Amino acid sequence: MASKKRIKKLMEQYIGDGANLFITIVACIIGFGAAVSLIDFQKTKKEEPSDD
Repeated sequence: MASKKRIKKLMEQYIGDGANLFITIVACIIGFGAAVSLIDFQKTKKEEPSDD
């Protein structure tokens, strides 16, 4: 069986919390941009006159 020291070493975080925070912020910005893009697409789709 693995010793407690070895398990603790495997679970240790090498990058740090700053990287996790950065990834979270970037993911929120991308999600917000996608939402704004979708709303803009729906608005322009409504405003375009149809050829039917």
